[in-house]
Parts: sequence; structure tokens; C-alpha cells
Amino acid sequence: MRAEVTAASRCAVTSTLATLAGLGPYFTATTGDPGPGDWRPVRDLYDDAHALAGVVGHVGARIGSTEYRVAASTLSLGYAARLWSLTLGGIVRAGILPDADRLLWRDTDGRIDLHLAEPVGWGGTGLVDVAREMVLDRHLAPLVAAIRTVEPMSDRLLWGNAASALIGAARMLDGASDTAAMRVAETMLRDSRLIDTVDRQGDGYRRRSCCLFYRTPVSGYCGDCALIPPHAPEPGEGSDPAKIGH
Repeated sequence: MRAEVTAASRCAVTSTLATLAGLGPYFTATTGDPGPGDWRPVRDLYDDAHALAGVVGHVGARIGSTEYRVAASTLSLGYAARLWSLTLGGIVRAGILPDADRLLWRDTDGRIDLHLAEPVGWGGTGLVDVAREMVLDRHLAPLVAAIRTVEPMSDRLLWGNAASALIGAARMLDGASDTAAMRVAETMLRDSRLIDTVDRQGDGYRRRSCCLFYRTPVSGYCGDCALIPPHAPEPGEGSDPAKIGH
């Protein structure tokens, strides 16, 4: 039986999003009147292959990659990081889960901006289950399928991106001493699509796949990269969206 979930007030959701925005761009979704710009429901990113292909192309231009699959992977990692940051952050910092199904998006030179015109969400004790279904089933699963339509590539790699982004968001929320976000993340990682994408290594995690960012001109490896020899870096911090520049 699912724990209780109740509708949160718009004021509470708006306040939660404002608080999260102070943590950085990956925790940011604007609210209210979106103003000018080609804002579209996030579902269009999964359903409109032409729109998705255009965004991947813009990401490739921004990161200087001529390999379409590298740009597609970079997009999936950055977008997953945005969704996990908003949902995990809302749960851990405020006990509020913003409704990602109502998000709008726009492409700004290969970066995805998110906006919630109607600040709707939930509170209660069952938020983790709701978040898992919402993010994995209704957003990341369709995104993985859509990316593989425009660029045939490993779903294991794309789900590895999702797991790494989740761990990275939790690390950013927890800091040096708290573990609340990581406890929620570990619950999410039990999902069948994520469970075999990372290995626990010491106090952290190590990917079983690579996001391909090392193939860009700026190159470099993420802290959890499968290509780095075990125990070479400090493991488990997840892919660093700031370094990748999502």
C-alpha cells in the first residue's frame, strides 16, 4: 500500500523552486509567466524526433563534438541531472515534489531551460515512489527511447547516464556530512533499469559504462567513469554536469 501523498499548495511549490534555484542552474526551473521564447511541453522533447534531433545538433555545436552520439549522450546526462536535481532536491530540502509532467522546455544554444508555469506538486510520505514513477517511467524512459530513434546507441549507456546524474545530484545536495539525498537515491537505484549500471566502490559508486564526454575537444573523465582504472580517483561523485557544461 502506497504511503499518503497530498497536493501541495502553489505557494509551497513556488517557494521550494525558489530555494532550489539558489543551489545552482541544475536545480533551477523558473515559474510564472514564461515570457518570450519557444517554450514547449517537455513531452514534445520525447515525441517530436525533429525537435530532439535539433537540440542534439545544438549540443554538439556547443561542446565542439562532431560525433552525434557524443552530443546525444551529453544531452541525456544533462537533462537527467536537471530532472533529478529538481525532484530529489524538492523531496530532501522541502518535502515537496514539483510536478515534472507540467514542465516546459526551450533550447538555448544547446542548453535546456525548464519552466513551470503552473507550480503544482505534492507533499506527504510517499514522494519517493511518486518521483521514481514520474522521472523514470514518464520522462527518462521516453527520452532514452527517443534518443535511440534519432541516434542508435546503447540503452545501457543512456541508463548509466541517468544513474550517474542521480548520484551526482544527491552528492550536490548532501555535501560533506548529510546523507539524506543519497539514501533516497539508493532507493531509486534499485529500479531494474538502473540497478546494473553502477557498482558500489568504497563510499561511492563507479559506472559500468561511459558517457563519452572524453571524446569531446575539451575531453576529461568524470569521477565515476568506467574507463578510469579502479581506485585511481576519488570515486562515486557521479558525472559532473558543471564540467560537462550541460
